[in-house]
Amino acid sequence: MGRPRGLTKEEREELLAKGYKPVEIWVPDVDSEAFWKALEREGEAIRESDRRSHMDKVLEAFLEDVWDDLD
Repeated sequence: MGRPRGLTKEEREELLAKGYKPVEIWVPDVDSEAFWKALEREGEAIRESDRRSHMDKVLEAFLEDVWDDLD
């Protein structure tokens, strides 16, 4: 995919004059197997933490209450 085309000097100056500033943003590669494995590990850790603190029961009760309110 690569980088988008660079701005000309005039385009850059115009954007800067309008109050914009250049930034670079890095995001997770959701097509990566490593990303999904890490997400799965984190999800399992959250579920285990909820189970140990009995938060799972609190969340289940909350969901039941929400579903009842929707009826």
